[in-house]
Order: sequence, then C-alpha cells, then structure tokens
Amino acid sequence: MKQYISSFLLLIFLVSTFTNCISDDAFDKSPFNDIKAFQLPGQAGLTTINIADKTIIIPMSEEAGLTGVVPSLIEISNLAEISPSKDSPQDFTQPVNYTVTAENNSTAIWTVTAIPALPNPQLPNSDFDLWYAVGSYQQPGESADNTVWGTANRALAIAGDANTNPEDLGNGDFAVKLTSVAAPLLVRMAAATLFTGRFTEGFPNPTDPRSNIDFGTPFNGRPDAFRVEYRYLPGDSYEDADGNSLSGGDQCDIYVLLEKREGDTVERIGTGWFRSANTVQDWTTIEIPVKYGELTSADPEFEYANIREGEFWGNPSDTPTHITVVFSSSALGDFFTGAIGSELWINNLELIY
Repeated sequence: MKQYISSFLLLIFLVSTFTNCISDDAFDKSPFNDIKAFQLPGQAGLTTINIADKTIIIPMSEEAGLTGVVPSLIEISNLAEISPSKDSPQDFTQPVNYTVTAENNSTAIWTVTAIPALPNPQLPNSDFDLWYAVGSYQQPGESADNTVWGTANRALAIAGDANTNPEDLGNGDFAVKLTSVAAPLLVRMAAATLFTGRFTEGFPNPTDPRSNIDFGTPFNGRPDAFRVEYRYLPGDSYEDADGNSLSGGDQCDIYVLLEKREGDTVERIGTGWFRSANTVQDWTTIEIPVKYGELTSADPEFEYANIREGEFWGNPSDTPTHITVVFSSSALGDFFTGAIGSELWINNLELIY
C-alpha cells in the first residue's frame, strides 16, 4: 500500500510539474519574454500587468519612497533574463523600462509606472463577478496575472474536482461557492478556501494546506469594518481528522487581517473576524468591525483569532502594508476537521471607512 501511494504521489508530481512548465518551455528554445509578477516596497494595491501593451502599473502609498528602490518581487518567463537586474535600484518617480530577453534571444520592453494609490481602497474583484479558466476549473479574477485572489483548486484538481467555484446569480452577478469535500488522497477532507494571495508553485502538500499558500496582498487602507453577503449550510457529520464524531457542528470562517510587513517580519495591526456554525439559508449581509491593536481575553474571537507562531502584534496606529482576507467553508479545515458537504457562499465584499 505504501509503495502504491508513493508511486501515485510521484505520478501527480510529474503531471503537476509538466503542466506548470509546458506553457513557458518549448522543445526548441523558448520564445517567452513576459513579466509575470512585479512588486515594489511601499506598494498599496494590486499590480496591473497588461501583457498586450507590455505595461505594468503599481499603486503606491503616499509615504513610500520612489528613488533608489529595489523591487521586492519580479517574476519572469522561464529561461528568460531581465535588464536591469532584479536587484538593481531604480528611480520610479518616472516610468522605468525593463528588457526581458527570451531563451531564443527575442526581446520585449516592459514599462513599469508607479502611481499614487486611491484613498480608502477596495480590493479588486471584491464583487467576485470576474472569473478566468485554468484547465478544468475557474479562478476568481480577471486573469492569473491580474488577481489578488487565490484558492486551493489547483491542488485538488490534480486528483479530483475543484471545490471553490463561481455561482451564477443571473444578470452578470456571480458569487463564490465553497464546499468542504472528501479529499482525493491521504487526508479525510478538504475545506474550500478563498484568500488574498496565491497558491505557491511546486508540488502541493496535501497534509499541510497552509504551507502551500502565500497569504496577503499589498494594501495600505485602514477600514473601520468590512461588509459581505453570505449563506452557510454546515454539513451533517462534524468529525475530526480521524473521522471521529465531535460535538457541536461545522463553522464557516470569514476574516480580514491588516498587517505591516518588513522583510520576513509580520506584525498584526488590525483584526476583523466572523466565525459561525449557524445555518443561513437566505442571503444575509453582515458587517464586522476591525479592531486595531492586540486582542485580549475579553474579545470573543480571542482564542481563534490571535496571532500565529512567527507573527507579532504591531503598532495599531501604523499604516498597513498588506491585507489578508480569508473565507473558508470549514473553520478548522487546516486540521482536516469539519463536515464534508459544508457549503459557504459569499458575495460583494466591501471595506467600510
């Protein structure tokens, strides 16, 4: 049995690696010279990448410096090279041109422009009306290069079906449907999760879901609360990772975290968290306040909303650099605890200032 599982996992790894690389690698020399991701320190919102025009727009916070700036992230096509180099300081008070040279020596000139961020920002596609296709499933956003939203669909689709999907409400209005499902291998269940961030490259680790997720997106607003429409139908049998029945019932998780990040240090500035086991048949709007500063034992969400290992409490008066938003059909899905069949729908997230 162990040999069978090992062989199966090796097959999944080879398939995953092949499908991840095939679009950028050719049997001849690669012609791809794209910039796939670009971020600057002090960035205040989503990078907009226009592949057709070879332009990149980056909203910046007011206090961000624009001279002598080394980009915090640049991702380019496989086998390509970029000039100036990724670690070369640039003056972003004016548009900066980058030349990407493909393996076959074809070149593309990309123009990166930093612009002031809008006050009281919202997250792009927070009404969840835009979706794009990735193989057999869909992801929320305009495209893979222009979205702040990630899911675990890619890992599940390797050996099963995606469990975060669009729900057509008619007249161009789409919601997100998240369903906790029986896992296709190794573990009992897979909770559906929608989050700001992305599912990382490389072989998915089905036994540690958070290890495959890069949470958060650049953001510098200070909302007082968030509002969202939701429905929730918890599954019938609430069980732990070993399939043992538990008292109570499954719960959905909906939360917003405001963070200040410097290097590898993550400081929590604000917390807005909603967790509930209640059945909600009809669309219901909730408004959850964001508390700035450290949570205490007097806060009802203290036990489950506290900082995690490796995180710290930051100055509640600071301006955030990132926002993490998470929706999950099973609150303890990280521990493979929950009810298979739990369903969470969400729509029209709005940050309230």
